[in-house]
Amino acid sequence: MKAKLPDYVDVLLEGYAESPNYDVLRSEMDNSVAKQRPRRTLPIVERQVKLMVGNTQNKLAFDQWFKSDIHGGSNFFEFVDPIDKQTKMARFVGGTIKWSTPGSVWFIDAELETVG
Repeated sequence: MKAKLPDYVDVLLEGYAESPNYDVLRSEMDNSVAKQRPRRTLPIVERQVKLMVGNTQNKLAFDQWFKSDIHGGSNFFEFVDPIDKQTKMARFVGGTIKWSTPGSVWFIDAELETVG
């Protein structure tokens, strides 16, 4: 069974950013424009995300999902891309998340990576 980002978690557009990387190989030429070619046909896309988790009960449930279902953030999971509304596979870069709360609502700042 594929892991899925829990339904109580919202990916916010605030602070959202994408950075596709085709790992372009560049060769400088003596008397001409440098040659370039991509090493990948599909980019690895790094995404800066802010996730709204909600109340403390949801935070504790997310911690358990993060630990058990995606093994500390190392495994891929399904999430809905907030830009194109398509379901994609992602994982947390380095298994790192940062919790914050300005009051009673919990947020996560993280970096996700997807292929394509």
